Formats: sequence, structure tokens, C-alpha cells
Amino acid sequence: MKDHNKLDWQTYELITKYIYETLGQQYNINIEGYGRNCKIIGHSGVQHQIDVLTSETDQSGRYRTAIECKYLNKKVNKDIVMKLLAIINDTDVKRGIIVSKSGYTPDAYQFAKHNKILIVQLREAKKETKGPPKQMHFFDIVLNIKINIKRPEVTEIIALDIDDKIINLDEKNQYHIYVNKPNGRKTTLFDEIMIFKEYLNKQRPFKTVTKTYEFQDSILRLQNSTQKIKRITFTGLLNVQDKNQNTTFSIVDKVWLIMEKLFEEQIFIISQSGIIVQNLDNKQ
Repeated sequence: MKDHNKLDWQTYELITKYIYETLGQQYNINIEGYGRNCKIIGHSGVQHQIDVLTSETDQSGRYRTAIECKYLNKKVNKDIVMKLLAIINDTDVKRGIIVSKSGYTPDAYQFAKHNKILIVQLREAKKETKGPPKQMHFFDIVLNIKINIKRPEVTEIIALDIDDKIINLDEKNQYHIYVNKPNGRKTTLFDEIMIFKEYLNKQRPFKTVTKTYEFQDSILRLQNSTQKIKRITFTGLLNVQDKNQNTTFSIVDKVWLIMEKLFEEQIFIISQSGIIVQNLDNKQ
């Protein structure tokens, strides 16, 4: 669709095609053509240009509909309706629709009704004198988000020195406690905790597990001392939390166009982003 701020007769035809294409999806209505290149040859041999040509199938078979778009600053008169009727009578088109920006004269209305030509008024909402809503709430999108959070938690860290003396280590100091290994590699307690947490991630939730890692001939550097250690034992569990969320997004958009099917007394609201809804209350 073109920029709705630059509405002209060509855009008006394109919008009409878009509306009928969108509304017709549930009824298997196909757009056969539209615009200047949409032409059909009549029984008379005369070529007729159709603004929007559709086809659909019902119980009686397949039939075509010719839609004429009139982006005029005056009401459609009887002559325009008669012209469409002549096209219908000269072709295999079985139904006609006229879409007008400015409405219809009384004789055009009556003549169209007598000959079963449907008439529609499609106009910009901002030009309404009755003051339609500037925006509408079209629908809600409800998202049910199921979030399963797995969190490995360390409950105890115990180092054992070469004299089998227990040294309790605090996870809070994980960045200030180092392990010097025989191969010359230096790691922090944080590094060793992360290895254990990877192990916890593979365990059954909420089950307390203990795992010992050997550190023969390694030196544990605390904040105020150093100790030769044999091993470090970690205890912890995998905590799982359900953080389910229900989030609702309301789709609200500015009203752009109002379409009235005059004989059927149906009103449709078209938003600036192209959302089309039927106004079941028939209120503007």
C-alpha cells in the first residue's frame, strides 16, 4: 500500500483492491486484476477497463465482480451507475460494486438498488463531520511465557591441607582466593566453582550432591596466608524455579478510513497500518 498521506485516485484504487482482497480471504475471493491494465472484452467486441476485477465460486458456480472506484469530490450520479450496468450486460461479469469517496445522489442510490449493483462509501475518517474515534483498540495479543530457570547453588566449600586439616572457604571471597598448581597454572576459586556448577547443571534438580577435586601439591593462597592442600570438596544443588508470565499487548492504531456497505448496512474501520475490522455496533 502507498503512503496514506498522499491519497489520490490511483492509491484509492489500490486501497480498494487491498480491502476486498483482505476481506475476501475467508470467502476464497481472488483478485484477477486492477488498475489501467485490467481490461475485458465484451460480447459487443468493445474493450472495457475495470478498476478492480474479482472472481469467486459459490453453489451456482464461478462468477466475476467488477468494482469501480470513484475518488471524486462530488457524489456519484446515476450516469456512473448506468455505465457500470452497461459493462455488466456486455460481459460475463455478474455483479457490480461502486466505491465512492463522496457518496451518492438519491437517483444513483435508487437505480443501483433496483439493478442490484452494490454501492459502498469509502472515506477518510478525518473528514467525518460526526467525529469518529481518532484511534481504536483492535485486538489483544496474549503471550503465555513459560520460563524455567535453573540455578546451580554452592552450599559448602571445604579444602583439605596436607595434614588433613579442614579449611572452610567462603564463596564470597571467590575472586580473592587463588590456587597455584604444580604445572605453574594459577586459578581463582571462582574458576573452580564454575567447574563444579557445570557439573551441578547436569544433576537432578533439588538433589544435594558432593564432588571432590584433587589438588595434590597445590598451594592455596588465602587473603592472609598460604596452605598446601590435597583436595577441595564442593557441596551444592541445582535449584529450579518456574517464572511463568502472562503478558498482554494491546494493538491500538489510528483510524484512517471508514467503509460503509450501504445496502448491507455494514461498517468497516481501516487503521493507518492496514488493519481492517468490522464495526459490529455500526457506530462511528
